[in-house]
Amino acid sequence: MVEFRFERTFGLTSCRMVSLVLAALFVLYVVGCDSDSREGDANADISGASSDDRGDEIEGEWLIAQPDRVYSVEDFLAVGWKKSDQLDTETLTNAIDAWYGFYKQKDIELRFYNTHEAAIADGVGPAEETIKKDTGGRIGAHTVWTPNIALYGAYAVAGNVVMMCELELASCEALINALE
Repeated sequence: MVEFRFERTFGLTSCRMVSLVLAALFVLYVVGCDSDSREGDANADISGASSDDRGDEIEGEWLIAQPDRVYSVEDFLAVGWKKSDQLDTETLTNAIDAWYGFYKQKDIELRFYNTHEAAIADGVGPAEETIKKDTGGRIGAHTVWTPNIALYGAYAVAGNVVMMCELELASCEALINALE
């Protein structure tokens, strides 16, 4: 009875209606798959591109630079970064060292990994979570419970190091430039 009314009202048989629904679902599937593949390509570019393909990438609250470099804490000390505390790396997957310190009167936390690829794969997620937290809720090696201490507002990946930057990216950019 329902088919008859629908066929009479819209001029479509149930077979044609099923065909239209299937065609619409197919179009939605193709469009959805295409946007997912583009999103995957963008993520692959961040983690897999060589320095020749990409150069430095700056995106608001983050910077990825110098993928061919491997740094130690001594490299940062040599350009004027002042270390304050060595931090526990237990909450930082695959981090080999972590330090809290200052550069030009700004807090900068350094999280060291074996390679640039490891810093991207294992360090970017916790860095992004850290810059989203309120005071006292930082994720990672250094947790500050004092309400008047500024939060990390950005992060940078320079070589094998994820750098947490006080307030803005410029804090870390100055340190990266000093390393060059």
